[in-house]
Amino acid sequence: MPLRDLIKASPESASDMLLAADDRYLEAEELLVQQQFDGCVYLLGYAAEMWLKVACLRLRSIGVNVPVKAALGPLKSWMRQVAPHVAFTDFHDLAYLVTIVEQLRKDQGRPLPLRAIAELQSHIINGLYQEWIVDMRYRRSALTAADAWTALFNTWWLKQNWPTLT
Repeated sequence: MPLRDLIKASPESASDMLLAADDRYLEAEELLVQQQFDGCVYLLGYAAEMWLKVACLRLRSIGVNVPVKAALGPLKSWMRQVAPHVAFTDFHDLAYLVTIVEQLRKDQGRPLPLRAIAELQSHIINGLYQEWIVDMRYRRSALTAADAWTALFNTWWLKQNWPTLT
């Protein structure tokens, strides 16, 4: 069966995303070694996006085998109800996903500790979010080694800590 048909027949789940996030992270490390900084940062952003989405789904008690796309619409609607001041851009927006995590925890009566919020915002919103946007797939960015190393460090932090967000 062609890959396109195989993927269409099996929508991605949180379990798939976790495996893919780890793969994209390792591929990004390889690109960093090869001094392919734009590709490195691009893949790191995707890995971070997937870990944040899985954190959101876990916080909504959505099983690891439930199709992700089916769960995102209700999550967007929920955010519109509980935080109408937070503008939806898309589900590739790392800052939006961080805001969802924070709002879900607050709504559950278990807000993230101040230190966790500070680290999450520092590494993702003030860090990776500033260097990554899904639209970079269409452009050359001329990122530097320093940019890529910083993105790697910020994404590594999320890789290590995303389970504690849930």
